[in-house]
Amino acid sequence: MSQLYPNGEFLLGLSLSVKSHKPPQAAQTRERSGKPQTTYSKRMVRNCVARLESLHGKANLAFATYTLPSLDELQMTLLRENWSEVCRQLIQALGRDLERAGIKPELVYVNEIQEERYKETGVIAPHIHVVFQSRRNRYAEYAISKERNTEIWNRVISNVLGQRIEAPSGASIEQVKKSAERYMSKYMSKGSEVAQQLDSDGMKSQLPKVWWGASHTLRRWVKDHIKLFADSSKEYIKNNYKRFQENLQNSPFSWLYVHNIVSTEPHMENVEIPVAIVGRMKPEWFSSFEYKQLGDVPMFQNP
Repeated sequence: MSQLYPNGEFLLGLSLSVKSHKPPQAAQTRERSGKPQTTYSKRMVRNCVARLESLHGKANLAFATYTLPSLDELQMTLLRENWSEVCRQLIQALGRDLERAGIKPELVYVNEIQEERYKETGVIAPHIHVVFQSRRNRYAEYAISKERNTEIWNRVISNVLGQRIEAPSGASIEQVKKSAERYMSKYMSKGSEVAQQLDSDGMKSQLPKVWWGASHTLRRWVKDHIKLFADSSKEYIKNNYKRFQENLQNSPFSWLYVHNIVSTEPHMENVEIPVAIVGRMKPEWFSSFEYKQLGDVPMFQNP
């Protein structure tokens, strides 16, 4: 694999031959609930958010969080079992308000288990973080006020439960001040230990079946703009990654990490062998490499 994502993240396999003494294993069916987000899904979330930030600027983005209030056990169970419906109704309601304000309803969200709440009370409480364009420009009014945001969340959980619920502090919304991509990266890493623990304890049914989501237009844009390194670019990186690591400031990359595995071959036993390079390319270097699009459309440029 040798993919470069639009935000500069990349994965480059080194294609080194490493002997394995394990017999080939049949592909397993992917279980979506109870497992932390995959590397692929995290990259998709970060790139969708980066796309929003590049289009609208961080000052015009909102970072919203939706938390469940204290409810009885039956109500909490009902909400957890219908969490996909909670997410669907929330994203739909936010999208309608954005459309009324003349804003394209493109949103990215991640689900998380509240780790501290679980440790303190034993309550399994999922909550949602959403990023979206909050106003047309820095001089315009916000499409969704704090009061309206709370009203939307109250209505969503009330709809799913079939009774009126008031959660005055359950919803928050704020302007993105630093990096929306970093915000989401932070929350994608939280709660995974709790999810794994609950999964191993046979409580997978109490966890979200899907850990992230994004508008189709955002996901489609990211997928359409993923590039494959051409052979010349792959060889250039492979031959120079050690030099780049030693002097990142003057390299094409803002960070690099080399993934190693331990060899099992007799003459190289316990020797670490590099098998992949992951990192992030600086935007100003994008045009300096040779790529081919996933659709095999070549882009000829020299590294």
